[in-house]
Amino acid sequence: MKIVDRFLKKIFMKKPEESREEEPLEQTSPEEPPQDFETTSTFSQVSLELSHEHPLYRLYDMRTEKSRNTPPPEIVMKGCDGLPEDKVRQELMRFRIEMTKAADFRLKDATPKPSEEGEEGIPHLEPSMDALPFIYVSSDRMYAWIMVFPPTGWGKELDKELIFEALEKKKVSYGVDEELMRRLPDDYNRYFHLYLIAKGSKAANGDNGYIIDHFLRQVERLPEMDEFGNVDYTSLGSEQNVKQGEVICEAVPPTEGIAGRTVLNQELRCRNGKSVSLPKGKNTEVSEDGNQLLASIDGRVEFSGRYFSVKPLLEISGNVDYSTGNINFIGDVLIHGDVCSGFQVRAMGDIKVCGVVESCEVEAGGDLIVVKGIVGNMETIVRSQHNIYSKYLVNSIVHARQNVHTDSIRYSNVYSDGEVQVCSGRGLIVGGQIRAALGIEAKTVGSVYESPTSVVLGGKPYTSLEKEILKKNMEEMREELEKLERQPDSPFKSKRMSKLRLEMSICGMKLNKFEREKDREDDGQEGKKKKEICCLKCTTAHPRVSVTIEDETLILDQTYNMCNIRMIDGEIFMM
Repeated sequence: MKIVDRFLKKIFMKKPEESREEEPLEQTSPEEPPQDFETTSTFSQVSLELSHEHPLYRLYDMRTEKSRNTPPPEIVMKGCDGLPEDKVRQELMRFRIEMTKAADFRLKDATPKPSEEGEEGIPHLEPSMDALPFIYVSSDRMYAWIMVFPPTGWGKELDKELIFEALEKKKVSYGVDEELMRRLPDDYNRYFHLYLIAKGSKAANGDNGYIIDHFLRQVERLPEMDEFGNVDYTSLGSEQNVKQGEVICEAVPPTEGIAGRTVLNQELRCRNGKSVSLPKGKNTEVSEDGNQLLASIDGRVEFSGRYFSVKPLLEISGNVDYSTGNINFIGDVLIHGDVCSGFQVRAMGDIKVCGVVESCEVEAGGDLIVVKGIVGNMETIVRSQHNIYSKYLVNSIVHARQNVHTDSIRYSNVYSDGEVQVCSGRGLIVGGQIRAALGIEAKTVGSVYESPTSVVLGGKPYTSLEKEILKKNMEEMREELEKLERQPDSPFKSKRMSKLRLEMSICGMKLNKFEREKDREDDGQEGKKKKEICCLKCTTAHPRVSVTIEDETLILDQTYNMCNIRMIDGEIFMM
């Protein structure tokens, strides 16, 4: 306490106990500002209250003895809207310390001194000093304030020249308020008042460049039902078709930053905005100015996670029949008609059929969308590496690596590594066998005529079936290869053996891929609690519906409503 008292006495020229207002300086909580500060309606204006024993007030008393028309001191720090409240208060504290020193020196110089002879009775002579502008520069050098001490004796009143000299002495040369310099010498409150005399300009960093997309990066194909429970499968395509030369996206270039200046005319560095690169993928090109990404071919726009690419689009205006032959395409296929019996359609991308799929074979590397439905004679095989959307499935074999969405499934075999959703339209599953890894949801399972319907849950139906098919094909090709080796040499033999070896190599790579995926899944599940087995949810389940989960099978012997069948602790329960 004694050290603090001596510090306050030395800085503020008074004892702490003389002013009750300043006692809380060491006792106030951190949340409360010192009582010397008084905040107005906005924190950009903070006033400073001083004790009447302060050197500034003693200078004011000396001035009032000469001119009683001098307004009282008023110290309000204005014009610092860009500073937060705590910074404003810190600046006011620094100002108080520097101003106190300046006022103390001014008071000592202005104190009347005795005559040179030192004779008694001769009045002390008041020194003659010109008005003294006191310039305070903020710690960040972005603001400069002025407060003027009045002249003493026969000293010169404030004028523009004195202000200019004070600014020059403090090296304040940027952002000076010329209007204030002009009117301050004649202002009524020119003495003992604080004014903002100069303000710097802050540096403005440039804006980073960004991409404006003209096509969606993610297209969600979620069947939406109307108030009647129907799904419009024609709206699931969401094709983002593009013509050659059409703009896919464009890059907005970055802007340059604007350098700032302090009141001392020092440059504040700025940062220019960062440029952004166009997400250029396959079958795209950059425009001449480098700001646009263009399609180099006709096709469908797709975003792979990092790049925009254009997949070739094969558009069939009618049916897939003898006029077109089998389709085998590396991109997307759009068929406006039907896929007739006996033909094949294969594509590495999505396949959309606006008509029906008959007894044929369709394989899609992406999604498969059949607007009207799939109907066959149990020789129809459709495969999709993603999702399958179809109005109905009748007498078909369906393989989907992800989900299956349809209005009804009749006497079909479905293998899905995702979910089977039969909730729209009639929502009927009757006959056949439905296998799903994650769950099955429908309105009605089975029929009142007790048609045998099998539901198998869990595992990886699609993956398991594909592995079995590959192994069977490998065995058949191996047997054929052994037969060819026993035949006499001929051009046909060598050509056929080369083709068989190539096909066997491809099948082997596919089998290895399945094994690697299985190992990754096993490693991911190691040490983790096994996930709860999926369930069958339906509004109505009829007799002769069998539900198999792992090695347990439940056969319904009567009609149940609002069924929720799942396995808990190794047993199948109906909820």
